[in-house]
Amino acid sequence: MKTSIALIASLATASAFAPTATLPCSRTSSTLSATRRESIEQLFGSTAAAAAALVLTTAQPAAAAAPSKAEEAEFNELIEVLKARSEENSEANKNYAMRANKLAKQDFDDVKTRRPKLIIVSTTKGNKILTKEEFSTYNMDGKIDTVYGTRMKQGGGEMKDYNDITYVLKE
Repeated sequence: MKTSIALIASLATASAFAPTATLPCSRTSSTLSATRRESIEQLFGSTAAAAAALVLTTAQPAAAAAPSKAEEAEFNELIEVLKARSEENSEANKNYAMRANKLAKQDFDDVKTRRPKLIIVSTTKGNKILTKEEFSTYNMDGKIDTVYGTRMKQGGGEMKDYNDITYVLKE
């Protein structure tokens, strides 16, 4: 367990492991900081493995109401490691915070890749939001129909409108 603490400590920021007011390990994966989540995803390679790692690192036994002495000592050791690393990097962090160009493009190069690609698909029960991967899986299985809208021609009559696309999920 000490190797996992050292490994996580080397990847995450001190604020990601800061204890809450009531229980130090009571966070869920949805409230983890983006830095910690990205670090764990990079470490484990895939999102599924990272999700399992997040559950393992944040899960607390249901039977135990309070952390045991060993867990508390481990947590305190982790805090000490993070504090030491923070003190080592304090000057560099101050310089980075005081830089003039805080909205530089280099800090936001990955903004388009971070955003998930979501596609809205109509179903019999309403609309459903699918990720790009789920959509391509359903599409390859032949479960998605593409319906194009119609619009009026200038001289009268109707024609297909390729800008008005509706995806329908077959049940």
